[in-house]
Formats: sequence, C-alpha cells, structure tokens
Amino acid sequence: MDLLWVFAAIAPVALGLLFAFAARVDPISGRVRSRQSRRERGETVDA
Repeated sequence: MDLLWVFAAIAPVALGLLFAFAARVDPISGRVRSRQSRRERGETVDA
C-alpha cells in the first residue's frame, strides 16, 4: 500500500516534466527546440 502512495505522489510530477519536455520538441523533425522564443524567430503564437 505504501508503494501506491509513492506512485500517487510522483506520477503527477513525472507527467508534468514529460509534458514540459514534449512542448519543446518539434513534432516534424523530432529535435529539441532551443530556448529562443517564438517571437524572436518570427513564428506566430496561437492564443
């Protein structure tokens, strides 16, 4: 039962880190984007 509590505590943090990393990956090329903002590159930002 203790492992269930450990999993319940760690899983949301792990999912948050996964989504934060996935947001930086370009879906077409699969490469990790730099920290340069979209405005500096001239891309439009969807609202």
